[in-house]
Amino acid sequence: MLKFLTRLFPGHKNAKKFPGFEASLKLHRPKKLYPKRPQAISEPNADVFRFQTWDRPTRLEFYRFIRDNVPILNSVIWTWARLCAAPNRLEITGETAAEQKKKAQKILRGLDERLYQYPFARFGGTDAVLAQFFNSLFTLGAVAGEIVLNPSRTKIEKFFFIDPATLGFVWDKSGNCQIYQQTENGEKLLNPYSIYYAGLDAEMANLYGRSILGSIPFVAKVEQSLVADMQKTMHNAGYNRIHVKIKPPEKRELETDETYLERANKYFDDTVRAVKDLAPEDNPVTWNDVEIEYIGPKGPLSSSESWYITHKAMVEDICAGTHLDPFLLGYSYGTTQTWARFKYELVLRQVVSVQRIAKRFMEWIYNLELALNGIDNLKAEFHFDNRKSFDILENAKTEQMKLDNLIKKQTAGYITFDQAKSQAQGS
Repeated sequence: MLKFLTRLFPGHKNAKKFPGFEASLKLHRPKKLYPKRPQAISEPNADVFRFQTWDRPTRLEFYRFIRDNVPILNSVIWTWARLCAAPNRLEITGETAAEQKKKAQKILRGLDERLYQYPFARFGGTDAVLAQFFNSLFTLGAVAGEIVLNPSRTKIEKFFFIDPATLGFVWDKSGNCQIYQQTENGEKLLNPYSIYYAGLDAEMANLYGRSILGSIPFVAKVEQSLVADMQKTMHNAGYNRIHVKIKPPEKRELETDETYLERANKYFDDTVRAVKDLAPEDNPVTWNDVEIEYIGPKGPLSSSESWYITHKAMVEDICAGTHLDPFLLGYSYGTTQTWARFKYELVLRQVVSVQRIAKRFMEWIYNLELALNGIDNLKAEFHFDNRKSFDILENAKTEQMKLDNLIKKQTAGYITFDQAKSQAQGS
């Protein structure tokens, strides 16, 4: 353990110095180094096809932009982050005295109160860290940060998040992968023992990870353009205008042209004045040479339905790209309760797989804190509580049926008591 602490935390009371660690501590507050802010996707001259040629920092900044400005994508990140940041609990495991476990719990509670990097978030601990953790993971496709010790190197002071857009990977002559940060003074290698980096769905050819928004920029642009066009074309859909048609009077015998024009214009002005002076509860009364009709979009109902169907298709495409169903983002298409619960069960299974990343991350931090305090025989286990508030009665009935079936199998001699007990514990 001392050898491990020597590599991870140089300057520990029993550790040797590690060259370059002091320099890496100065990199936990990186500056944004983006060429320029991407153009709003709602503007007609924004060419999203150029998105494929953007460098990685610009792409990540674009993901932040559409997350903050497109309502459905803002809801996507919010929903995923809150689903994954479920209520959690910490468990201390290991065969030791109860007093030492209480000491370990006290140490980890103190770490929880100071772990979050911003001091003005009073006692912002695990909840604040996990919220930023999942927000970065889903928006940028990666989360990165660095552990920093207190001046005496006896405990973890804070965990500082690092912008993944400023990080990159390089391989040394031995074939080992190292991580560096791009700063104003150039590229700086980070301490591999104190740095943390996790990429979402990372691959051999892409260690950076993939953002959950990576597959939808083009569709999001189309959807926003559709909303803009809908606003323009449907603006007057509910406000019909009145068109008053006045038939010119016939010219009388022996009437001069000047007299006829004066009489026709006066009749026209009187009719216009009478129509303008009508109160909402009045009805116009004219000769049969005046015709009044409405002017408005033809078939407003069919037009609105066409817009609705087209926009619905765009929304569903975006939801499919972000692995969420419309009902989870506030869209209701008449889904039955049973079908919605089934789809929510699928989402929870995905949530559990993503939570494993955060589980290992938190256990890494907590176990390091215990090791720094000389507690090597205990381990911290981090758990998320994903229990649902619905289907409690149905789940209880299902569990009762399984137990009754096991008892019947044991009574009939098909399985032994130990086998029944093992199956019951496994379920």
